[in-house]
Amino acid sequence: MADSEDKLENVFWLGGSPCAGKSSISEIIASRFGLDVCHVDETFEAHEQRCDPLRHPALTKWSKSSWNQRWMQPVESLMQDVITCYREHFTLVLEDIFSLPKRKSLLVEGTALLPAQVASVLSRPSHAIWLIPTADFQMVHYSKRDWVRGVLAQCSEPEVAFHNWMERDLRFAQWIEAEASTTHLSLLRVDGNRTIEQNAEAVARHFQLSVDQSHG
Repeated sequence: MADSEDKLENVFWLGGSPCAGKSSISEIIASRFGLDVCHVDETFEAHEQRCDPLRHPALTKWSKSSWNQRWMQPVESLMQDVITCYREHFTLVLEDIFSLPKRKSLLVEGTALLPAQVASVLSRPSHAIWLIPTADFQMVHYSKRDWVRGVLAQCSEPEVAFHNWMERDLRFAQWIEAEASTTHLSLLRVDGNRTIEQNAEAVARHFQLSVDQSHG
């Protein structure tokens, strides 16, 4: 356990709901301060191969479902699914981190980082923050993502599927905000009034990353 805690000492956590700029912000911070980055969303396919139906029943069910089966569900069911899946996914994220050699600093970012789960392993509150977009920001930026149309094309009623998808993400953002408040962890709202670089600077300040860690 001591070795596990030691590996988490210099881990920074950047969570939040989709479309808040987490991936871009993590790359800006990693480049400036010399951190390694783990993009949790990009590990999902690899994690699917490690899913154990007994340990990860919700994740196993989700990975075997079609886009139509996913997005044509009632929003309440989608909310239950996403929270349960992310709780299961976090156990796989931790396994990845524990398998890595000890390093100076690691930034872990992704939607699967729920405040309560991160709080249970967090070395200090300044090492975690969550980003959530406003409803208007989310709708504008989701509509610009080409791959979204590809997903919706596989659904029997694309407009209904898109509504369910957006409503789920909006409710998930509200849920994240409430859980961050309950666990006394920090949150940054993304509304488009700040540039991605300004949001990255705000996150870096929260992480208390110093200029002398920068590469340039």
